[in-house]
Amino acid sequence: MKVTELVIRKASVDDLQLLYSVCRQCYTENFSDHWQPGGLELYLDLVYGMEALRTDLNNHDIHYYLAFADNTPVGFLKVQANSNLPGQPPMEGLEIDKIYFLKSQQGKGYGKQLLNIALSLAGQLKKKIIWLAVIDTNKSSIEFYQKLGFKYHSSTQVPYLHFKEELRGMWRMVLGVAKD
Repeated sequence: MKVTELVIRKASVDDLQLLYSVCRQCYTENFSDHWQPGGLELYLDLVYGMEALRTDLNNHDIHYYLAFADNTPVGFLKVQANSNLPGQPPMEGLEIDKIYFLKSQQGKGYGKQLLNIALSLAGQLKKKIIWLAVIDTNKSSIEFYQKLGFKYHSSTQVPYLHFKEELRGMWRMVLGVAKD
């Protein structure tokens, strides 16, 4: 399978409207069925509302990247530069907070390309680990991360109200960052 190269660029406050649209569309396509009635809208406003995104974009520890295929936005990555995996020494970890694509764009190798951005940033920031949390019933994502070297670390729960109880379980997964 030929992997289409994405155009990936860091988002800025100037991208607020575009980021708002991409985040909401990607999340809704992938997770709308994970919510009880009314919950999705509350979550989207809380996490992907204009003010929430503006606050994130003005935080030097939070980085958003937009992914484009054929000049069309198809996904995004959000990393938190100083987010520590529970039980690890402070400031050693970089968290992949969000990595989502439109459903039509999944399975094209784009996720690995965005993960490489996170790996590069972790190296630049001299982080020892990269970590993420994934819903434990999302077996395809868990297998994807495992193929890239991520290992199970611990369990947690989705903390948001109105998220379906049977889908709340999450795995924290971790990857050591190679030193140059």
